[in-house]
Amino acid sequence: MNVLKFVDRWLEKISGWMLVFFLGVMIVMAFGQVVLRNFFHTGIEWGDIFLRHLVLWVGFFGAVIATGERRHLKIEFLTKLVRPKVRKIFFVITNLFAGFICYLLMQAAIAFVNLEGESGSTLILNLPTTYFIIIIPIGYAIVSFRFVVHAIQWIEEIVKGNWEISEVQHL
Repeated sequence: MNVLKFVDRWLEKISGWMLVFFLGVMIVMAFGQVVLRNFFHTGIEWGDIFLRHLVLWVGFFGAVIATGERRHLKIEFLTKLVRPKVRKIFFVITNLFAGFICYLLMQAAIAFVNLEGESGSTLILNLPTTYFIIIIPIGYAIVSFRFVVHAIQWIEEIVKGNWEISEVQHL
């Protein structure tokens, strides 16, 4: 389990740095586009398409971080209705379910990336489209992994007999 936790923390750290990097690139690029359009009546032809794809990358890296902090989309009405002892079991089930759904989405995204690769389409500066959309299966894979790691952590606590849920865990 220590290896999984190490990989999980490493993925979160890398995702955080990537998020900062891509947000910085987006801000500089968007500001540059505004300056070029308003003062020089021109712009970077591929700038808007590039920014749209950076939004995709930022979204997935944000999802990786949100999953790690347990701030992802969650439905809590069932956990509010049950005793605290049963909540951890619900957390295990929901994390495994979310991990499985992300795994299925990853599989679909791999098929999508492969289709784009076979089509030979290019996006910006004659770069293959796959370079820009590869984050989709990678992002789903990382999010799926993080959900499974959380489920394993909950299972470990249940096995140890620790049924209390701290506020940090419940985030």
